[in-house]
Amino acid sequence: MRQNLDKNTMARRNSAWVPAMIGLGLTFSLTACSMLGGDNADAPLGTTVNSDFSLQTRFQQRMEPTTSKREVSTRSGFAGAVVADEPTAALAARDILEKGGNAADAATGLYFALSVTYPAAAGLGGGGVCLAHKADEPGVKSIAFLVRRPATGGALGVPGNVRGFAYLHATQGKVDWASLIAPAERLAATGFVTSRALSDQLSDASSVLNGDAALKAQFSRSGVTYRELDRFSQIPVAATLALVRSQSVSGFYTGQTAAKLVADSQEKGGTISLSDLRNYRAEVTDAQQTTLGSDVVSFPGQGLGAGAFTTALWQRLNNASAAQLQALAGETAISLGAPANDPSALDGDFGSTAFAVVDGEGGAVACALTMNGAFGAGVASKDTGVVFAATPEAPIKGLASAFLSPIMMTNKSGKTVYFVGAGAGAPKAAASIQHVLRQATTSAAQAGSALDQSPTDGRSPASAIICPEGLPGDSCALQVNPKGAGVGLSAVSAE
Repeated sequence: MRQNLDKNTMARRNSAWVPAMIGLGLTFSLTACSMLGGDNADAPLGTTVNSDFSLQTRFQQRMEPTTSKREVSTRSGFAGAVVADEPTAALAARDILEKGGNAADAATGLYFALSVTYPAAAGLGGGGVCLAHKADEPGVKSIAFLVRRPATGGALGVPGNVRGFAYLHATQGKVDWASLIAPAERLAATGFVTSRALSDQLSDASSVLNGDAALKAQFSRSGVTYRELDRFSQIPVAATLALVRSQSVSGFYTGQTAAKLVADSQEKGGTISLSDLRNYRAEVTDAQQTTLGSDVVSFPGQGLGAGAFTTALWQRLNNASAAQLQALAGETAISLGAPANDPSALDGDFGSTAFAVVDGEGGAVACALTMNGAFGAGVASKDTGVVFAATPEAPIKGLASAFLSPIMMTNKSGKTVYFVGAGAGAPKAAASIQHVLRQATTSAAQAGSALDQSPTDGRSPASAIICPEGLPGDSCALQVNPKGAGVGLSAVSAE
């Protein structure tokens, strides 16, 4: 039934692992290259920055066999790695790892940077679900902070992202909260260069942006949406982030920000109340688990729509080929209540993003986030800069939370992580990331090409970090969504 999709409450590794896992080349836009500095600052348009930051043209990359893509070495000084759909935010996460932060810290900083640089899918008004594993501790936690229906209904949803990442940091992070929010605040206040990832978002959602004056003013100049390499700032968002930095969740869910969100929600036809915001809490459980050989695969918690969908899909994909993934994902969604007669329910733009982070101590976080449609409900709070997500009860858009698909694989004891990844968007992204995990346990060649051959795309992304020897270990491969404009980065300790 559809309620299954929408419900918000819901010792050694396999011998097939091989030590020389091959990683996907790291796709970068010109914008991202320019921010790295050094010799890469003048990199030509259409280049790839490899894990050692050497340059390679896209033409040269295409000429290489798929099975010879670059590996990220966990050499001495390895501090972690990150894969994300937007490069500016990924760089912020890498900086946190290199300054001593762990995976939970870097995931938190990554999210808040994405709220500025990738707002169609990761805005402050959205929600999501993460799987988190803390180094040296057994097991994986499912942390759900999905967009919720206001107590009195309405078209605008109650945001969960700030609360969710505050919980992740409080329970698993180790560095100061303010230092994680400050980079995002600075991006919003002083401005940043529009990446290809953000430019594509704005272009694809131009009709949505034009439907709300506050939204259009926030993401356009002289009536034209920002394009790649344009520079812009978001002062209202910076002011909101300043309160989150100084007051944590209280700076968002109570006080002046909350009052402005309530007033602007009512002005835009919503019914979000102060009690809706004040009473919001993340839902935390142990992750659902199944075995794969001698290892354990973790999914979002039982009782979540995402948990029901991902576990049902896992059973269907047992021996599936890449060509079967999209059809099987659609069939699984329909079997759980998604409409069979509306193509947008199975292959639309759900305003979602996915990322994964690992640290050099063995910690890992995989997250999938959504606005329930590109730029959510298509309206923004002028005073706070917050774009409101659509309610989970919205037709079609409301299915987005069910298709969020973080996934993680550990050894039997739950202490050693081998695979951290996530898919988001249409059901095919969940099928893609599950397919990559299965192929990774079979052979290096298949793992190296699995994501390339999958149906994932820019609006239904999937990315992963694969560490065949376990974390911390000798090597990790970064699998970056091949049809997006995201990036994978390794971090080296400053010590």
